[in-house]
Amino acid sequence: MEPASRDTTDSDEQYGSFTTGGGDVVVYDTENPTAWLQSSYAVQVGCSSERNSA
Repeated sequence: MEPASRDTTDSDEQYGSFTTGGGDVVVYDTENPTAWLQSSYAVQVGCSSERNSA
């Protein structure tokens, strides 16, 4: 499976990701070539300015 594009390009980062031609997302550890995962589904993780109140 060929990668379609790289989503992260910063060489200082320990983790990177790219999207394959089939639309899957691959996340990998730049320091350990055997540490990676591939998924057909991805969500953004990080700080959110909106919080749900109960």
